[in-house]
Amino acid sequence: MTGVRIIVALTLAMVAARPLAAQQAADASEPGSQRVEGFDSVDRVRAALAKPASRLTLVDRKPDFTVHIEKKRPMQDIFEIPPWQLPPLGWQPPAWGTGINLLSVVSYVAKNIADAKRGRDERKAREEVQQSIADWCAAQENHGAYIAICPQQ
Repeated sequence: MTGVRIIVALTLAMVAARPLAAQQAADASEPGSQRVEGFDSVDRVRAALAKPASRLTLVDRKPDFTVHIEKKRPMQDIFEIPPWQLPPLGWQPPAWGTGINLLSVVSYVAKNIADAKRGRDERKAREEVQQSIADWCAAQENHGAYIAICPQQ
């Protein structure tokens, strides 16, 4: 609704300004009066249009750059296999007469390997954080005796 109010206000302002502009034009046509600024700018535009055309020609340049866009999975360098990726569906080997499903054995071994890798990574990260805290505490005054996170000696 405010847009309609603005349009109405602008229309009223234009209607009110029109008689004022007509009065100024009539005053300017009287001998001895000064020219109105708006008419002076029209004369300047006419003079500019009367000048010859510019000799400047613009040539389209051939682009001298290339763009290479490479699609990356989100957080692909954090996860080896994204958690939202489902295992591939398809042909599964038939179970042998002994009843051993080789696919489940391979899946079990792969899961244990992944769990071991994750545990090792967590241990390394924990040791790195503890070493960083110990180094920081050693740099503090009195070896960080007043800081709760620092190990007490």
